[in-house]
Amino acid sequence: MGAATRTSTAAGVAALARITRPVERLGDELLTAARGLASSHQLLSVLADVGIPAEQRVALAQRVFAGLSAQTRDLLATLASGRWSEPVDLVAGVEELGFRALAASPSGEGLDSELFSVLQTVGSEGRLELALGGMSSPVEARLALVDTLLQEASPATRLILRHIVQLPRGRKPLEALRDVQAIVADARDRVVAVVQTAAPLSAAQAKALAARLEQGYGRKISINQVVDPSLLGGVRITIGDDVIDGTVRARLDDLRLRLAG
Repeated sequence: MGAATRTSTAAGVAALARITRPVERLGDELLTAARGLASSHQLLSVLADVGIPAEQRVALAQRVFAGLSAQTRDLLATLASGRWSEPVDLVAGVEELGFRALAASPSGEGLDSELFSVLQTVGSEGRLELALGGMSSPVEARLALVDTLLQEASPATRLILRHIVQLPRGRKPLEALRDVQAIVADARDRVVAVVQTAAPLSAAQAKALAARLEQGYGRKISINQVVDPSLLGGVRITIGDDVIDGTVRARLDDLRLRLAG
């Protein structure tokens, strides 16, 4: 991501933050706009062309998306007036605002946990990821699969996975879900910690672990638990690129390496 894209995306995020209690419709409309932009190379090229005065680009965006709400159009105007390192970055910027708006909506509570559950489900079944990302099958069939898979999920989670199916942007479903999870966590001012243990943590243990991690990282921590009996005991924590491995299996593996050496 180039400097111009980072600056323009940050301006859009700041504009979204000024909206009090955004509703799901805002996120839905932004994701719809992202798909619309991605489907029109000519429109995208014009809106991302810094050679065209910003006010003209804003006016065009307002006309094209006249059917959307005033809040959505204002956010699109903010992004259209910016500078983008690559035209496709504008699509990514609109998409990110859509995810952030859903995270801030009423159904966004618990969104990070639901996304993690979807990640676990899709990641554990290769055929499911292939079915969701298989471009050879009709998009309507893949959207029907999403609706079946997420019958009990929040509207925000369903909107996100339906969008990923319709606009993968060259990513596999798991990769796209991980990208969204990171955006949602940041939008909620949280850091996601994947905690792997041999047995489930109690509520008290999870709370104590989160408190310790929050002290170290200086931010709220969302803990996503993964139970893996093969770890034997202890805990493995993954936060971004950081891995803290205190499992029994890791210690045994380390001992074997020392004995072999």
